[in-house]
Amino acid sequence: MGGIASATIGATCAGLLVIIAGALIKAPLTRVPENTLKFIVGIMLTTFGTFWAAEGFGFSWPLSDTFIIILAALYLLASLLIILWLKSIRQRQLATTSAS
Repeated sequence: MGGIASATIGATCAGLLVIIAGALIKAPLTRVPENTLKFIVGIMLTTFGTFWAAEGFGFSWPLSDTFIIILAALYLLASLLIILWLKSIRQRQLATTSAS
């Protein structure tokens, strides 16, 4: 089987798998808040983008593809710390405003 044919079959199988998975998890996902989904998707896009961009520049990741999990954890931790920091700033601003 040629390269194009096997790539076409692989893409078709992947597309069908995504459609089936989407149909199966649609109901549970409707209960997840929209901002939470956006946050998770943002972490995933940033993680994979960083990983593949670095590989495109010839960088060799320690632990190979497993490092994707470490990157995701680092981005998640950094994001949560920034959220906590911004919330504390907002609370201080509200306290200052209400005290005035």
